[in-house]
Amino acid sequence: MTDNIIPSFELLVRHDEKLKVFNDTVPAGILVLRVDDGQVIFSNRFFHEALGADGEQVFGESWDDFFVDTEERQNLMIEFIENDEVRNFELRLKHKNGGIVWGLASMSSIPIEDEDLLLFAFIDVTPLKEAEAKIQALANYDTLTELPSRRLFSDRLTKAMDRAERAETDMAVLFIDLDGFKAVNDTLGHEAGDLVLKEVSLRLRDCIRKPDTVARLGGDEFIVIIEHQNTANATIVGERIVKSLSQPIETPDGVANIGASIGIAFFPNDGQSEDNLLKAADKAMYKIKKGAKGAVGLA
Repeated sequence: MTDNIIPSFELLVRHDEKLKVFNDTVPAGILVLRVDDGQVIFSNRFFHEALGADGEQVFGESWDDFFVDTEERQNLMIEFIENDEVRNFELRLKHKNGGIVWGLASMSSIPIEDEDLLLFAFIDVTPLKEAEAKIQALANYDTLTELPSRRLFSDRLTKAMDRAERAETDMAVLFIDLDGFKAVNDTLGHEAGDLVLKEVSLRLRDCIRKPDTVARLGGDEFIVIIEHQNTANATIVGERIVKSLSQPIETPDGVANIGASIGIAFFPNDGQSEDNLLKAADKAMYKIKKGAKGAVGLA
């Protein structure tokens, strides 16, 4: 058994040219740590580059300093203690510029005579995580207005209905359809139309509370979720939106004048599912649309 024990890790790295080359070329960050205090006694070039550091900033440091979340390090050690090794453990390390480096870590013990050492290998998957975040953002947010999309709205509405049911409180959905938006596209052009939609999204945000949700369903249709609101308060919010959107919007191609017709439906009285609630709010909105427009109607 003793034949398999490395006499000294430091001596091995210093005198074994093959190991030096391996540690400089393997496409993973590598640390060798002392078990008793977590101090780094070896780190390779890829680990330095992943964290934006140099060897002097890593060597001799405690690996605790590299973790974004100490709980992740603790869970890593728990898994190591339970299994004697770790494979593909997802965690986050600190970049020297203040950013986050996502990675998959593996860890095992090193058979060193009279030394308790750990080998920590780290594969940087930050580009993959960033790509996943972009895909998630594209799925959940409207690219033009940066408002929640129909998909995210649906998720938030379901949760809002659950909260309202548990608390036995009212929750309102405001279905908003812009008046005169087609004329903006026809007379000022689609670029001006896009600017108008962006301005509308900003004004809608200003008309509601931070906990509430405003989403773009598509085209010139928007929807708002407001929780813990009775009929009177929800109507006040709707009237505030109508007033805000009736104000002229300046664009490089001219002034756009639009308005808004709004239908309001309440959970649970007007619908106890997403589909029924939206249908009720949509129907109330179209009653306004067919009449005077620029007003608020209740389901």
